[in-house]
Amino acid sequence: MLDERKRLVLRAIIDSYIETAEPVGSRTIARKHDLGVSPATIRNEMADLEETGYLEQPHVSAGRIPSDKGYRFYVDSLMEPHRFAQSEVERIEKQLLDAQLTPERALQVAAKLLSLLTDSVSLVVAPSTDQLVFKHVQLVPLEPTGILVTLVLHPMIVKNRLIRTQQEYTPEEVGEISEALNKKLRGITYRSLGATVLHEIISEFGEIGRALVDLVLQGLAEEKEEQIYATGASNILSQPEFRDVQRAAALFEALEQKEVLLNVLSSAAKSSGVQVIIGQENTYRPMQTCSIVTCTYYVGDDVVGTLGVLGPTRMDYAKMVAAVDLVAQTVSLLLTKHHR
Repeated sequence: MLDERKRLVLRAIIDSYIETAEPVGSRTIARKHDLGVSPATIRNEMADLEETGYLEQPHVSAGRIPSDKGYRFYVDSLMEPHRFAQSEVERIEKQLLDAQLTPERALQVAAKLLSLLTDSVSLVVAPSTDQLVFKHVQLVPLEPTGILVTLVLHPMIVKNRLIRTQQEYTPEEVGEISEALNKKLRGITYRSLGATVLHEIISEFGEIGRALVDLVLQGLAEEKEEQIYATGASNILSQPEFRDVQRAAALFEALEQKEVLLNVLSSAAKSSGVQVIIGQENTYRPMQTCSIVTCTYYVGDDVVGTLGVLGPTRMDYAKMVAAVDLVAQTVSLLLTKHHR
C-alpha cells in the first residue's frame, strides 16, 4: 500500500503525463504541484515507485512515465471524478432523446457523440436478434386487401411491412388473427423460433401467416449477429503513441475485426456498470498499448448491450469514465422509454 506522499507524487506524475505525453521529472513535479517537499525528496519517491512497478523510465536520462500498474492504481484510488458542464449534458441528452430516433439509429448516434466527446474510438454493441423476445404483433387493415404488419421485439427492434392478400378480411377477422398470433408468439425468443413454429404459423394463418414468417426471416436475417458500431478511428492518429506506422496499422487491423472487438467488449460486459481495461490487461496483443473504458446499457432492469471508448493507455481516464457513463445512462433512458 502506498503512503500519502507516494500517492500524491504518483497522481501528479500521471496527471502531468496525460496532459503532455512527455516523461515527467522531479523538477516538473516540484514546480507544478505544491507538495511541500524538495525535488530531491520527490526523486527518492519516484525511485521507490519505479522499483515497486508503478512507474517506468523509458530512457536513462529521461523522467518517468506511468506503468499499467500505476494507471490501475490511479483509476481505482487516485483520480478525481470528471464533471461535464450542464450545457454539455443537455446537448447529449437532446440529441439522443430525440423522439424521431429509432433505437437502432440512436445507437449509431451514440457512437458518434461518444467519439466526439472523447476524441477517441467509440464502440457500441447492439444486441443480436437471437437475444430478443417477441413482444407484440399488430395487424391493421388499410384497404380491402391491404394489411400493415408491425412486429415488435424486446428491447429494440420494430419492423413494418404492408402486405396485400388475395382474399378480403374484415377488421374483425384481422383483429382475431392478430390476437391469435400474439398468443402464439408473445414471450418467446427469436432463438427458439424453430421451423416447427414457423410452419404452424403458415398453416394456421394462411397468407397472413406466410407474410409474417417472411418478415421474420427476411427482415431480421441481417440482424442475426450482434452489431457493432465503431466510430472515430482516425482520432488514434492524432495521439503521439501512434506515430509509429506499424503500431497504428496493427491497431487499425484489429478495429476492422468484428469478432475481436466483440470478444473484448463481451469480457467487459460480464460486470455491470463502468469497467476499465488497461494496457496488458487486454488479452489481445495489438490492443495492449491501449485502454478501453466500457459501460453496459439497459432496457428497464435488463442489460442489453455495451458501449465504450478505446484510446492509448495515456488517456484522460476521469473524462472517459464520465463520458461513457453519461452516454450509457442516456441510451438506457431512451430505450426504456421506447420499450414502454
